[in-house]
Amino acid sequence: MHRNLPHPIRAARTAQQHAVRAIAARGLAHPITHALLAAAALAAAGAWEAGHRVTDLHPSPSREGTELEGRRA
Repeated sequence: MHRNLPHPIRAARTAQQHAVRAIAARGLAHPITHALLAAAALAAAGAWEAGHRVTDLHPSPSREGTELEGRRA
């Protein structure tokens, strides 16, 4: 991996967050939202090609619940 490029998972998360913010601010039909959703899809595909899986970006609900319960204790 090139030193100036972000980690694939970090890039995918960032792109996804930008897309979600655009949906909330501009709506799903806005052209900027479409562009950001496309960028998020490309970043996720890049992470997949680099060997990362969906669970690296989105933990399963059962795993996420366990992590939250651990924080409460």
